[in-house]
Amino acid sequence: MQTQDFRSMGSDIQNLLKLEHPPVAISFTNEVPTGMKKANDKVPSGCVFWFKAFKDSFYTTREDHANCNIGSFTHGFVKPNEVSLDSCADINLMVGAEYLSLNDFGGVARMQDASKYVVYGPLKSANFEPDVVLMVCNAEQSMLLAEAAGSYKTMGLPTCQAIPHAYNTSEVAVSLGCITNRIRTGMKPNEMVVTVPKKNLASFVQSLRKRVAVNNNVAQAVSAMLKQKK
Repeated sequence: MQTQDFRSMGSDIQNLLKLEHPPVAISFTNEVPTGMKKANDKVPSGCVFWFKAFKDSFYTTREDHANCNIGSFTHGFVKPNEVSLDSCADINLMVGAEYLSLNDFGGVARMQDASKYVVYGPLKSANFEPDVVLMVCNAEQSMLLAEAAGSYKTMGLPTCQAIPHAYNTSEVAVSLGCITNRIRTGMKPNEMVVTVPKKNLASFVQSLRKRVAVNNNVAQAVSAMLKQKK
């Protein structure tokens, strides 16, 4: 698939759903795309990069994700045997607050192998192929995305595990989010995250077109019925 095909799908998704923010292309790679700049900002967690990628394309390294142990874990930068309360401040905080337990990490999706770089950018203008496409959307938009996916995984904390889940299983993930992600990114209370793997993207967008059209037709019919009953 050509890069322009992905760009076209990025525009289609945003227009079909009327998304406030464009879908974000995420790529795990050992080579930096030609002409790509490096992220220079210090961020509290890797999920902040999603929001920066609404407007710009850039690549990141392991060190750029290091402020969040949980994000470093899901992205494969921290291995399961390296997760400890002594070395992982975020995990220590959450375990201490009984937000989760160390045992929970056995069920958290993660990248099996860490890449040298994680690349981000708006799908509609990215000059690289995404491994996963991430969308921040409201409940109704998530409903349409779930309908288009057919088969999908509903996930909870941590939000960032929706990325490796889509990558590892080629299955769409609908994440309800987590409080740390919402605080650090400013994500709205009514928003959630949906991730789509590259493998399914073309068929997913085709299905999305149909589901949006069907929903619009049903909405119009139901509205007409309600007017007749008044």
